[in-house]
Amino acid sequence: MFLLSASCGVRDIPDSVSGVGEGQSGQESVQQPQGQTGDTSIRTEDNGGVTAVADFHYMKTDRQISPWDPMLSYDINGEWLYATDYAEEQGEDGETSTSYYGITRIRIADNQEEKLYVVTETEMLGADNKPLLLADREGNCYLFWRLYDWKEKDTAYSLEKYGPEGELLWRTRQDGDALEGMGERLEQGTVTPDGRVILYSYGQGGCAFCFGPEGTLEAVYQPELESLEGVVLGKEDRAYGYCVTGKEPVFVELGGAGERYVCPEAPLGVYDGYEEGLMIRTGEGMYAYVPETGESRKLWSWKDEYIQMDADRVDKVCQEDGRFTLLCEFSDTYRILTFANVTFEDGEKYPGKETVILATDYATTFAKQLVRMYNRQSSRYKVEIVPTLDMEALQRQLLRGEGADLMDVSRIYKGDLARQGVFEDLDPYYERSSLVKQEDLLESVREAYTVKGKNVTVFPFFSLRTLRARGDFVKNDEWTIWKFLELGEKNRMLYTQSPDIALDYCMGIRYYGEHFIDYENKTCSFDGEEFRRILESCGTWEKHSERNESGDYVDSSSKEGEWLFEILTVGSPKHIEPRELEGDYIYEGEDYLSTLAGYPGWEGGEYPLQAYSVFAINSASRNKDGAWDFLEYMLSEEFQAGIGLMMDMLPVRKDCFRTSLMEQYEDPDPEISAEENIRWIEKMAESAVLEEFGVVSDPVWTIVTEEAGMYFAGDASLDATVKKIQTRVQLYLDEL
Repeated sequence: MFLLSASCGVRDIPDSVSGVGEGQSGQESVQQPQGQTGDTSIRTEDNGGVTAVADFHYMKTDRQISPWDPMLSYDINGEWLYATDYAEEQGEDGETSTSYYGITRIRIADNQEEKLYVVTETEMLGADNKPLLLADREGNCYLFWRLYDWKEKDTAYSLEKYGPEGELLWRTRQDGDALEGMGERLEQGTVTPDGRVILYSYGQGGCAFCFGPEGTLEAVYQPELESLEGVVLGKEDRAYGYCVTGKEPVFVELGGAGERYVCPEAPLGVYDGYEEGLMIRTGEGMYAYVPETGESRKLWSWKDEYIQMDADRVDKVCQEDGRFTLLCEFSDTYRILTFANVTFEDGEKYPGKETVILATDYATTFAKQLVRMYNRQSSRYKVEIVPTLDMEALQRQLLRGEGADLMDVSRIYKGDLARQGVFEDLDPYYERSSLVKQEDLLESVREAYTVKGKNVTVFPFFSLRTLRARGDFVKNDEWTIWKFLELGEKNRMLYTQSPDIALDYCMGIRYYGEHFIDYENKTCSFDGEEFRRILESCGTWEKHSERNESGDYVDSSSKEGEWLFEILTVGSPKHIEPRELEGDYIYEGEDYLSTLAGYPGWEGGEYPLQAYSVFAINSASRNKDGAWDFLEYMLSEEFQAGIGLMMDMLPVRKDCFRTSLMEQYEDPDPEISAEENIRWIEKMAESAVLEEFGVVSDPVWTIVTEEAGMYFAGDASLDATVKKIQTRVQLYLDEL
């Protein structure tokens, strides 16, 4: 996550309307959100009590919508996302089929999809005949075709208009000679409010071709610019060609007197603004610009408290009657598009927000995306991230009653901190919450939220892990530590394995070595027979590394011998469908699901629950209500059932869990029951245990691995090792 991570990396996004192909790029700003400025009005330089407010919508698509797809053309207006699509038509023989171009649209407000509401008569033959798709504010769509005839070695051009219901309104064939040899370069364009279509060729010597409301070519313009980088519409239906990558950004009206207008801003993108003038996107904010007067008005800053957008990720902008619709983010991984509707509201209803400080590893993009989503919808609080790379320093701050309001504690040992009251008890917050109660959460999640008997942590999503066997020779209820060690003495268990790794598996999932520790009575039993037996058996394991002696990674498909188990991460039913194991092995038994044995436990298999960005409220926080508001939002049904389903992870709420599994199930194998797979994941979740072993600041982990490492290396005897571990752990317990 999510990320959304859910979000895509920073890229230069060409504007299919404006034609800016070489915007400035850079990493997403790490500065914290600033308070709203006084220049967010659409009408005057001072805001006059008006505040720009963005309302965000998240759309998950079946197909990746991206400016870099050579077969895709798409556009937006204030209501719909339009994208080229294709329809399959079966041949009379029942075996062959033909694909035709069409248009699918998805309503931005509620994600309602109208699949192929337009189907054209043009076959899909590759990128050579991909149409340019444009949409206007009235819901009409336009397709410009460049159809190459391989036999005649010639290209035919045509322009089509479809109405809001998908009906063909007109189709005109365009004379290739009239397009002055530039028809194949007409890959961008715009539509005027009175129905004229302007297509243009990008670059030096570029031309703009204006087609009338019935599709006939009316005029050709070649503005005197260093390079034609776009055509954009302003007031009174005026169209301007522009070049913004030269020494200064210049605009020239098409059909005007040839006067050059120099823009005072440095555009990253330019968009149709119609009655507001031209829309100029800079690294600082969005501006309205009128070339004839030179007037430039900032509409909003990207960091405004009620905007919260990244300038480098804005792709398309549609303005109508002072309302702006922006396609402002792509997520390559999860096929998620982020839209924002920006309006101008009474500033008294949108006061400045209270700040909540979150300490986290800033490299955690999942946490960054959660914060961004929260800040976009909160009217009272804003969360600011403070990078905290030194987890031990964070723990010392907490013990001194200092630190942030909220903490991402996923990478630190929480046991001692919880026992000492560092984390806020969340029980009272659930009791008075109108959005989430503890009984709304999965039982295993509620248990995972509890640290040393105290309900102090929250994570919004999770995935499950399991060991998958090569056959059904392991039953979950028999999958104990002893069975694990027994198999390991005679077989290669894992692709990467060692005595240390074997010991980690035996020490437990939630807390390292908790089987051997009684925290209530402050005693341990590492000198007993059970631990001696585990340590001795782990020491016999062969070492297999993912690197060879030269330090290079070894291709896991090159078999040095078959290993019995692989690690499988499960966030969807499709993840547990039979598939080929590394080493060219595929399971062929009758009971495939039984091979998902979990991790070995003391009473049978356990399924590790992997959480991302585990949050806790600092008991010394001065803004606990704001910190809880952030956590409460993450646990709300709205977030879990809506945005959460897009992250390819499992929600923590009972009422969203099964729905998520059903919606994530894609392209099921006809031989596999979707219901059976879903039920198996539910079974895994019911017995899941939060995976905490290996947290480097866990004192028990440090002691056991240090001493056991010496034993595995042959530098200490078994007796001496268990004695030292027992002594050191007991000293640690005595100090609690």
